[in-house]
Amino acid sequence: MGFARAAGRWTVHEVTNPSTGYCPDTDSWHAVRRALDRVGPEHPGRFTHEVVFRRCEECGERSIVREAEFVCVFCGSELPVAWNAGP
Repeated sequence: MGFARAAGRWTVHEVTNPSTGYCPDTDSWHAVRRALDRVGPEHPGRFTHEVVFRRCEECGERSIVREAEFVCVFCGSELPVAWNAGP
C-alpha cells in the first residue's frame, strides 16, 4: 500500500496484493476496501496491480498466473482455476 499527501491529508494512491506469504486472491479487495473506508482515506477503489496466485496440485509450489495461463512455472502442470494458494 502506498500513501501520498494530497490537499493537506493522506490518501492511498496504490494498493497491491502480491504477498508471496499469504498469496491473497484478487477478491480480497472487498476486505481491503472495507478497512480503508472505516479509516477514511481516499483510495483508488481497486487493486492498482493485481496478481493471481495458485498452488500447483502436482508439485505443491505456489505460482503466479501470467497472461491468464494457468500453468505451473515449476513443473508445467495445469493450475486450478479456483484460488487455492493460502497458507
